[in-house]
Amino acid sequence: MVPRSEIRIRPNGVDTVFESAQADFAYDASDWLTIKAGINWKSYTSDSYEFRRADETVVPVLPAGTTMADITNVLTGFGADLIPGGTASSWVRPNLGALASLFNIYCNCDTGVPGGDFRLTSITNGNARGGNRSITEDDLAVYLQADWDTDLFGRPFRGNVGVRQVSTTLNASGYSSTGGGTLVTGENQYDNTLPSLNISYEPIDDLIVRFGAATVMARPQIGNTLAGTNYLVPTTSLAATGPNYTASIGNVKLEPFQANTYDFSIEWYFARESLLSFAYFYKDIDTYIQIVRQDLAYSDLTALNPSAFAPGFCTGTCSSSTIFQLTAAVNTEGGPLKGFEISYQQPFTFLPGPLENLGVQLNYTHVESEIDYCNNALCTTFVTADLINLSPESWNATVYYEDDTFSARVSGAFRDSYIQNVPGRNGNNVEGKMETFNLDASASYNLTDELVLTLEALNLTDEENHQYVGDGADRQSTSVYHHTGRQFYFGARYRF
Repeated sequence: MVPRSEIRIRPNGVDTVFESAQADFAYDASDWLTIKAGINWKSYTSDSYEFRRADETVVPVLPAGTTMADITNVLTGFGADLIPGGTASSWVRPNLGALASLFNIYCNCDTGVPGGDFRLTSITNGNARGGNRSITEDDLAVYLQADWDTDLFGRPFRGNVGVRQVSTTLNASGYSSTGGGTLVTGENQYDNTLPSLNISYEPIDDLIVRFGAATVMARPQIGNTLAGTNYLVPTTSLAATGPNYTASIGNVKLEPFQANTYDFSIEWYFARESLLSFAYFYKDIDTYIQIVRQDLAYSDLTALNPSAFAPGFCTGTCSSSTIFQLTAAVNTEGGPLKGFEISYQQPFTFLPGPLENLGVQLNYTHVESEIDYCNNALCTTFVTADLINLSPESWNATVYYEDDTFSARVSGAFRDSYIQNVPGRNGNNVEGKMETFNLDASASYNLTDELVLTLEALNLTDEENHQYVGDGADRQSTSVYHHTGRQFYFGARYRF
């Protein structure tokens, strides 16, 4: 009797190495001015690997005298008190330990019996090649900066001005899933000049005015993935057997996020541990990284990245006209983002009796943005929408009580609905998430100097995770609805 199951052995892993070196210098030009300079070097390497059997569908025949009962066991009691009466709650399942012992499947050897070749290979195995990827990022930066701390019109005046020059080199390689694994390599190199200015002035006691201007950048995250592979590795991954045909194409040529930013704030420290502040910010996003989802025929996919496709790959299970849902990372031109934030915090020490232990923390943020998103992988057309994952309105409020024995706080957080992806899946204009209001509470009581009792209550408003797809205006069709309920935690902590 031959078991119907395949014996898949697919060890995989990631080796990462991070190296850095830095040198900084400072020179006190006067009692109010310091000149600083430095150099910073970083190197990050990530190597992913995977091994497989040459043929996972070939398995040994059960030895004489061995039955299925010897390599299986029975799962019982599944779903106790959770599933309706009469529903099956037990079934036969493979016994992995017995199978491993019987066939010696982890030996990484040919056991000599028919179907017992358990030798593992990596890049020489077409099926395993896709799990072998390498990416290295080298960063070199030098900076020059002047810090000052002096008086202007007899009032404190502090700040710094400087510039950082950054050079980034990226090398990536991997095997596409097409044609038994096609090796693809790529390189990207870019330089950024990043000036910055930060000043703070105290025109009267306890009032600080701040201003900042800078050019900033953020490199594409090496850990970000598309279809299980790093989106900077220029490989193609295809699911071409249906019924859902999907594709992803990496892009080693991605440029970093870059923006010119301006910030202005006024902070009033009107009492001990108290603050009232207003901040305005404006960011001109020059370069933005967007994840594009687009339905394309296979023939159009090959035109996007010909080197990653083997001739005749899409035959039998699909054709040149088969529609694939492509996922890819591309650069867009970005757009402006502006807004303001108001913050207030104060302990109510002026109140009588126990009320003096009360306090409050409040903040409110308003943001407006107009980002140009690509409508397709070639960025031939664009659509303007809000910055993804950014709510136009949000606020947080916390009321707390704290003394030597007892402390408690109640916190509320509101977040306006926001866009999660543009364009959305399955031909929708956008994907997004509905507005949320969460109310949480926590408390602790010092029963003795050593014993502390704690209570934590989460999601008291019983808020759900409600996501949608739609046209960005009137139509918002539910795509995800998760209801996790309220959560309560009781605990005790003993110090000795």
